[in-house]
Amino acid sequence: MMIDLLYMENPGGAYSAAHAAPAGAAGLEGENGPDAYTHALSIVAHDLRGPLANLAVLIEDIAESAAGEAQPRIARDARRADATLQQLNKLLGALLQRARHGRDPLSCNRSTFQLLPVLELAVAVNQPLARRRAIGFDCHASEALPVSGDQELLFEAFDNLLSNAVKHTRDGGTVRCEMEPAEDGGLYIRIADEGSGFTATDLARAFRPFTSLAPCAGTGMPSHGLGLWITRLIIERHGGRLNAHNRADGKGAVLTIWLPTLGTPKAPARPHPFHA
Repeated sequence: MMIDLLYMENPGGAYSAAHAAPAGAAGLEGENGPDAYTHALSIVAHDLRGPLANLAVLIEDIAESAAGEAQPRIARDARRADATLQQLNKLLGALLQRARHGRDPLSCNRSTFQLLPVLELAVAVNQPLARRRAIGFDCHASEALPVSGDQELLFEAFDNLLSNAVKHTRDGGTVRCEMEPAEDGGLYIRIADEGSGFTATDLARAFRPFTSLAPCAGTGMPSHGLGLWITRLIIERHGGRLNAHNRADGKGAVLTIWLPTLGTPKAPARPHPFHA
């Protein structure tokens, strides 16, 4: 099936991506021309970059810690390295399984689960690069209903957004991450950076593949324009929405995910901080 993409400007200056194809019918065919195999290779190449970069930093930290005999730091970094490796293995295993059966590499293997542990893991694997530039995380979550979806794909989506937020945040800045119930029974996940924000042109094309946006803040890391596109596809396959806008104070960008949840909405709970 072809995906008919509509890039729409919202009244508040935010942009979102939506598709006109029936739910569950959208595949990778027709996304700006290349076939599904080419897209799959692009997804693999992109999704390996973030975890491998974090591993490189962790290995360097472990070596420095060993030289100074800082045992607690060695243990902490080793745990983070192990978590990153495990998640990388899961992502590759799921992709290979889909490829064996000739399936869309972003098709969902659904289960029912709580989303907060997935978000916590995504924060954890992005901490090494953030720490190198003295970037902190300010994370809050409210009690939420379970979701039905693919844990590995949703981790991939969160990792993409958090990785982008770290790359675009100024040295010594803060990445903010919030998860809270929506009034309509869904769930919001908001990730905000402290960077230069989106230009009007960037907002209009942010969710298209192979679109390079504004330069990252002092990282020297090139952007191949795939992260937001991949994230948008994953969220849409879960029946959700992804939109982008600039912070009201003009000091960065905000990416907001809305996902459907299971069960009856409860009264809003007070957000509490969480740490990976």
